[in-house]
Amino acid sequence: MLALGLIAVSNSAFAAPPLTCEGYEPDWFLTLTETQAQIRFGRKTDFEIPQSNIAEGQENWPRAYTLIADFDTAIVLVNEVSCALAGREWPITAHVLTQRGQTPILLTGCCTVAE
Repeated sequence: MLALGLIAVSNSAFAAPPLTCEGYEPDWFLTLTETQAQIRFGRKTDFEIPQSNIAEGQENWPRAYTLIADFDTAIVLVNEVSCALAGREWPITAHVLTQRGQTPILLTGCCTVAE
């Protein structure tokens, strides 16, 4: 029983923090938890996150999240690399790969740990 408790504690220590992200030109906003995300890019879309990974051979960063909604999908890549946006420094960079119909879209921006 103690071993199972230690495994649960060690796994939670590596849990991804909730993030708030945004980008400009075009404007977009993203909130990201371990299991759910919401993107506002023209319209608001709620996603489930069935899968996330840390890059092979790395301990915590970069991370990739697979987002799935009823009619949309996206991949979010985040990295703990400083990012400048709207005259402000952010601690995390973000790239969102999604689509509008048959048109692929790459959004870039910055994130911070959500409070």
